[in-house]
Amino acid sequence: QAMNYLNFKTLRNLLGVWICLFLLSCSPTSEIQIEHLAGYWEIEFISQKGEKFVPKTSTPLYDHYQINYPEGILKKVAPRFDGSFVASEDATPFQIEKLDKNYYIRFQSRWDEWSRKIIFLDSQKLILENNDRVFYYKRPVLCRSPV
Repeated sequence: QAMNYLNFKTLRNLLGVWICLFLLSCSPTSEIQIEHLAGYWEIEFISQKGEKFVPKTSTPLYDHYQINYPEGILKKVAPRFDGSFVASEDATPFQIEKLDKNYYIRFQSRWDEWSRKIIFLDSQKLILENNDRVFYYKRPVLCRSPV
């Protein structure tokens, strides 16, 4: 009986090690796939100095990225009451720049220039950093296709 208990403990420990090794080998790559940036993004919240700020608007405003790598255009898009969408007249051009293993979006409007570092990007989540602010975005669930 003692022998079976020892075999069970050994088997359990080996199984635990195998599971850990499997999970580590299957962890997602940290390489940014820049093609996921294209499309519509909704701000979830902004983090700054340990505080979390959630936008409090009755109508969401989406960021729409159009990309022709390494260039692109950012527009703001808002839903209308009839279910259609309206895009802003202003379009902010940007350049995507890769330094070492990091991607940066360099924006330039008529009034200002700024950049944001891409911290994380996949098909559903985008995290951008600018100075001490971190912007968390998600893909919006759209009832109709924006124009």
